[in-house]
Amino acid sequence: MKNNLEKILNQPSYWIEGINGVLYNAIIEFMEKNNFNRTQLAQNLGISKGRVSQILNDGEINFSIEKIVEISIKVGKYPVFELEDSKVYLKKLNDTKQFKSIRISNFNDYSTNLFEIGANTNKTRSFETFNHLKIAV
Repeated sequence: MKNNLEKILNQPSYWIEGINGVLYNAIIEFMEKNNFNRTQLAQNLGISKGRVSQILNDGEINFSIEKIVEISIKVGKYPVFELEDSKVYLKKLNDTKQFKSIRISNFNDYSTNLFEIGANTNKTRSFETFNHLKIAV
């Protein structure tokens, strides 16, 4: 039987939200570094100003893999992607005790704590702390 951590990691939405968070942070960093307004950002990324507003206001990314790669390169990042055996990955997480808790909100039906180890859920990390595409908290 799968534990809660495994159930979370087996949800595509967990990984998609992590990747979206990474891209969102890269876009924000690029915008701030270049002192771009939304129009300039849209022009540089090759997307509409309305789409930029969706990203910045709502965190609504949801791009195709091709577009994620394209935007990553435009903001000066290489989208490093790695597949790891699920059993090896779970063992690493359990061995290093990296997970204290996970709070996942605002996507699909997962709006509360899905996994919790320990008692303090105030120390959860959000997806905005990711700075590369190896997704783990």
